[in-house]
Amino acid sequence: MKLLKALLYAGILTTLASCASQSPPEGGPRDQTAPKLLNSTPKDQQLNVDTRTITLEFDEEVQQNTLNKELLITPNINNPYKVISNRNVMTLEFEKPLQDSTTYTFNFREGITDITEKNKAQGVKLSFSTGSFIDSSRVSGQVVNLMKQTPEKEALVVLYQADDTLSVRKNRPYYLTAADEQGNFSLQNVKEGSYRMYALVDKNNNSYYDSEEERIAYLANPINITPTTDSVTLQTVRLDTKKPILMSRTKNNDRFVATYNEGIEKYTIKPVAGKDSLISKITTDGKAIELFKTEQFGGGKAILAAVDSSGNIATDTLEIAFDGKPSTRIQGAGLKVINKGQAGSYRVGQEIMVELQTPVRIVGKSPIRLMSDTVVVQEIQYPEQVSLDRTNTELRFNLPSISNNIKQLLLVLDSTAIQPLQGQPLSFPQLQLAVAEGRGTGSISGSIKTDFEAYTLQLLNSDYLVIEERSAGKNFRFKNIAPGNYYLRVLVDENKNGKWDRADPEFKRPPEPVILHPNMIEVRANWEVENLNLEF
Repeated sequence: MKLLKALLYAGILTTLASCASQSPPEGGPRDQTAPKLLNSTPKDQQLNVDTRTITLEFDEEVQQNTLNKELLITPNINNPYKVISNRNVMTLEFEKPLQDSTTYTFNFREGITDITEKNKAQGVKLSFSTGSFIDSSRVSGQVVNLMKQTPEKEALVVLYQADDTLSVRKNRPYYLTAADEQGNFSLQNVKEGSYRMYALVDKNNNSYYDSEEERIAYLANPINITPTTDSVTLQTVRLDTKKPILMSRTKNNDRFVATYNEGIEKYTIKPVAGKDSLISKITTDGKAIELFKTEQFGGGKAILAAVDSSGNIATDTLEIAFDGKPSTRIQGAGLKVINKGQAGSYRVGQEIMVELQTPVRIVGKSPIRLMSDTVVVQEIQYPEQVSLDRTNTELRFNLPSISNNIKQLLLVLDSTAIQPLQGQPLSFPQLQLAVAEGRGTGSISGSIKTDFEAYTLQLLNSDYLVIEERSAGKNFRFKNIAPGNYYLRVLVDENKNGKWDRADPEFKRPPEPVILHPNMIEVRANWEVENLNLEF
């Protein structure tokens, strides 16, 4: 019995010691070394390969990391495979043999990591041939966003053989690769020939273009790819082929409102009968069109054609009537939310827009007063300082110079000087107007040298939103700009048809050229950025 107890006790100690020896040592430096490829079957650049398996041997234990998403195989083989990991060896087993006399490239990108810290194996790429030679044609270049001219990092660059029927909208490509962080790409070991070429910002990772939420770049004509193909720039665009949808029609006693599912860039509205003068405008959010009741137009059928930012046109015949309740969108007047600086404040020289409840006429000399507490700081004179838009519903003026210690103003509208075109006198609320620190605005000016006869120069803010634009000219100047960072962009009307032509949904013609000034422009208060030279 004593002997049996001793043997059991010794066995327990041995087991404990064995378990302890398998535990990783505590502390020590963290593993930050990526696994390295030691060997592969087939080898890189190998010829006459005849196999259904690809084997990779690394210097440490590895595992797959969403390999089905990361691994790019060209040309497209449509051959299912399974992945087997065995310590430091990873194997791909295909259901069918690889196609004969074909050059294949396997780019594993970030699809393989080590076991311990998930460090990603870098640059794991194999090219081999099932025939007697390796295709050596190639194409490289960069993918950029057309409107921003910024790199499209990790965009897919894809090739379809020019003479086949596969579509970028329905089918996976024959060749593909991914751009890097700077939008640069290189497709190598391509079979020489003619290809249709695209780049995709592929949100759903299916390797083809099936959603207008994705951006796409295309070449209007096939490209002939050889061992000496020139560099290619692919410029991505958003295609929008859907017409705006009229979502609702609202009747008020002074206006009719047509609301759409998206922003409207421009529109026309005409009565079916007669030549009535129609007063209308797009609302601040850009998604609705307001038609106002006037002495000349009291209702009836009208045709409304609304155009979105992609040029899609929706045409509707409306039965206009002004028989609802008063509009509650604006009570009297309100500041229209445009051109505001940081924290909703305005700077000296900056344009202020006041949106009125109904169309008006100005009959007084001083329709607007700026007040600090109960003191009148300045009276804004009409028509020298104040303008009324064509709908008679928006007043505009630039904030004049005021005392440096004033941080808040009251904007007071004179109801005896601003009268409605019809109906009872208006009662206006006092509007709070915050004055920005540092006050003044700046300006940007310069010259343009180009052989193009027609183009539009745009001033963009740091989010690439259009602030102002100018038509073609040898010189330009943007005034009363709030301090901040800006870009200058040119839309070239190459065919001189009076507009900038966007991308073609059928991919038969390219969009007209877009040119961006290479540097962001900093605008400071009370400072003019001068002598900017644009040459294109």
